[in-house]
Amino acid sequence: MASGYKRSISGRTFIMGILNVTPDSFSDGGMFLDKDKAVARALEMRDEGADIIDVGGESTRPGFIPVECEEEKRRIIPVIRQLSDMGMVISVDTTKPEVAIAASENGASIINDIGGDLRSSGMAEAAAMNGSGLVIMFNCRRNGTQDGSILNRAISETEENIEYALAAGVDEDRIIIDPGIGFGTTRSQDIELTRGLKDLSFGDRFPVLYAASRKRVVKDIIGGTEDMDLLDDSSDALALAAVSRGASLIRSHRIRNLRDQLNVFDRIMEDK
Repeated sequence: MASGYKRSISGRTFIMGILNVTPDSFSDGGMFLDKDKAVARALEMRDEGADIIDVGGESTRPGFIPVECEEEKRRIIPVIRQLSDMGMVISVDTTKPEVAIAASENGASIINDIGGDLRSSGMAEAAAMNGSGLVIMFNCRRNGTQDGSILNRAISETEENIEYALAAGVDEDRIIIDPGIGFGTTRSQDIELTRGLKDLSFGDRFPVLYAASRKRVVKDIIGGTEDMDLLDDSSDALALAAVSRGASLIRSHRIRNLRDQLNVFDRIMEDK
């Protein structure tokens, strides 16, 4: 499943549309708490070119307030079930194995885990149980900052998580890697991780998901603007840079413009 998202095989970069069914996400909190509004937004993103809809019921912004498992499921399961019935490819953005299992049972085919430590989370076992795809993210928040190359640390910790996932029964071709842009990293570290995406694919062994849309790294690069159009345009520019460095999937809030730009980029690069 996940191997189908390798740009080197398909010649096409995939887009994961962000659907936050939360009151407090940093960009669109509260906009899609209502199920009908969430479904309508997912349909809009699909029609604009999203390949996957990433549904989350708990904000992961810095300083977020954790959500109880039952509340998280209450927010997202009806949305996932309806979108799955419509034939959409769904990922669930969660750190809770109980939520991941319930989402998988209701139609989600990818678990997008931002936790960063599979050994203690139970997420690898949840993915193996249902044959789900599994996004393994490097999370610098987990162990705090340290000196030296952030890329080398990301490679080391990600490799440990990959080995654990494989041992837990997750199929190798269902694993996707996320460099964890903005999760406890500095802006210079975000740039280092972006430049090293090829290394984080482990020699094109795994597709890489790049998720920097509207994040602080984009704001800082362009001087701290709050202009949403400029922020989205700059997010798209960073996404193209990430694809040039090895990303296969882009997680984004705004779809149509990014899809148009990626279509041009992929056409030019298809014979590379």
